[in-house]
Amino acid sequence: KKVIAVIAPEIRNDFYSEAIEILHKCIKESGGIMLLSFNEFKKDQTQELISYYTSYHRVDGIICICPKSDLINPTLIPGVVIFSGKQKYEGWTEIRTDMYSSIKAAVYRLKELGHTDIGFACEISTRGKLEDFKHALRSASLPLRAEWIGTAQSRFEKGGEEIANSWIASGRIPTGIIASNDYKAMGIIKALKEKGFSIPYDVSVVGIDDIRTAQSFEPSLSSIRTNYNDVCKRAVEILIKKIDNQYYNPIEDTVISTCFIPRDSIGVCKNAQSHTDSKESEQI
Repeated sequence: KKVIAVIAPEIRNDFYSEAIEILHKCIKESGGIMLLSFNEFKKDQTQELISYYTSYHRVDGIICICPKSDLINPTLIPGVVIFSGKQKYEGWTEIRTDMYSSIKAAVYRLKELGHTDIGFACEISTRGKLEDFKHALRSASLPLRAEWIGTAQSRFEKGGEEIANSWIASGRIPTGIIASNDYKAMGIIKALKEKGFSIPYDVSVVGIDDIRTAQSFEPSLSSIRTNYNDVCKRAVEILIKKIDNQYYNPIEDTVISTCFIPRDSIGVCKNAQSHTDSKESEQI
């Protein structure tokens, strides 16, 4: 049986745990065995694990999930990187997601709902999505305001709460918000609701990843689905081909589409609604 090592940052985040579950299923269905290790977002630990798997515990292949730093070129065994953002990894085959198209779709949907003041919430490790957001705003001819780009020091919901509270304290809150992941979006909604804001009447919020709890959240969270199944299935398929044929190497990176899923956390901008109601009253 082929032994495939999977290196992931952690398992606390549903984004990683769902990807790990799907990878395990795909590897098992291919007749392989999965070994799982965590790098805890540490560059040195990632390199140590790769060295261990290539030099000591010789596995047949490695899949690295969402690395945040340079990787050792796995010259001894085949390697695949998934959810790699925009960074390039020499010697690794990369499975990327087209995040820009869905962020653009979310921006355009918010614009259709009357939102022109749209902010972005992220953390340092997810700032790659911020670039996609900036491009989407330019495409939609919407203003980019520095004060509505929030970068949190904390992760998960706490990071979203920090950003929302900083906006509340400033007295200037965007009417539409896109967060770099669903946890941030949920934290933003929680903080806004605690201060008396109504979602989506006062503020519309969109997350990214479409984790398990997004649909059951209150209100149900609009999100960008990253299509874990397609990414993980393709990663295992390519890795198996590379293991079976040392000369097989895809010429181009594989890009998997994403999908914007609108739910109850977005709605008509109340400022736009007030303007519309006023126009209708004048016509009457």
